[in-house]
Amino acid sequence: MKAGNSKEQIMLGDYPKALTHAIMNTLSTNNDLSSRLLSNNDLMNKFARSILDVFIENLKQSRNL
Repeated sequence: MKAGNSKEQIMLGDYPKALTHAIMNTLSTNNDLSSRLLSNNDLMNKFARSILDVFIENLKQSRNL
């Protein structure tokens, strides 16, 4: 909000439409990714391990706070 616009002013602009568009694009991408993961066990295993690594790293960081 560097330009000095309030949240209400931002909500009256193009922001809500842009957010909706971004969410819709993400939904399409997530559906494609989900289909690929569910149909490929090796890819699913790599993805699961990657997500587990992220969870473990976040847990370690939260314990160090």
